[in-house]
Amino acid sequence: MPAYFSVTLEFSRKNIAPDFMQKFYQVLVSSGLVFKSGYWGSEQDDLQTILQWNQKKLEQDFKIGYSEHFSHDYKQMCFALENFQEVRGFWMNQYPVQDEFTFEIIIPEYEIFGDEVYSKNQAYIPEKMQKIQEIACQIWERFSPVMSIQTEPEIIGACVPEQAVLSGQKLPSAYPFAIISEKTAQNNNFIQFRKISLGRNGMLLLSQTN
Repeated sequence: MPAYFSVTLEFSRKNIAPDFMQKFYQVLVSSGLVFKSGYWGSEQDDLQTILQWNQKKLEQDFKIGYSEHFSHDYKQMCFALENFQEVRGFWMNQYPVQDEFTFEIIIPEYEIFGDEVYSKNQAYIPEKMQKIQEIACQIWERFSPVMSIQTEPEIIGACVPEQAVLSGQKLPSAYPFAIISEKTAQNNNFIQFRKISLGRNGMLLLSQTN
């Protein structure tokens, strides 16, 4: 199994609504990610079956146990995206902290870096990372429940809770970019990032090393 590059969208459970999954998928489509198939046991499921299943699991505050079979978990999706062979999405509940959940968009790292061995300061394939960044910006501007969008290769780390960034305890995971609220950005210096204002009171943080 290859290592994966992740785009992590952070949400609060207080923003769950009965049509959450439907509206979120509409935003994914309008941003460029179109449903292709289910994945990991859900290959034969259609889009509506997957959305309804995940909506019910999220409303139940479900988190799979260590000994539970994966068939009980949230259903994964594969997306069609031009010039990418594999783009997947899946939900993680009670992550990065209690009362939050994330949607993980993952892409094999070889699609982002090419065939070279990964290093922290290695350049990404420009046109591919630009496409991912554009999709993330569109999702941020079109879906108000998103609290933050963070990126990381598999060996780097994980999503940092927005509250930890807001309080100045930690930096967001931005390898090579992150999107946070202007309020969160104003509470931090962030001299290591180039900052670009976005719609919906957002701030795009670009790593200076990439």
